[in-house]
Amino acid sequence: MESDKDEVHELLAAIVSALNNTLYDIAADNERNGSKVTAKRLEFSRRKIMDAWEVYSQKRKNK
Repeated sequence: MESDKDEVHELLAAIVSALNNTLYDIAADNERNGSKVTAKRLEFSRRKIMDAWEVYSQKRKNK
């Protein structure tokens, strides 16, 4: 059962990493192209995801 949890965690880690990188790249592209509002929204979403991941990771570590 523990290995199932690790597999789920690894999947979540891969998804969060991909989202982080993709949102960062898209936000940077929008910033360069003058779409500052869209860039800020994307960066806000990226940070929100990363903050939630940190909370999840800390709770998981403390179990």
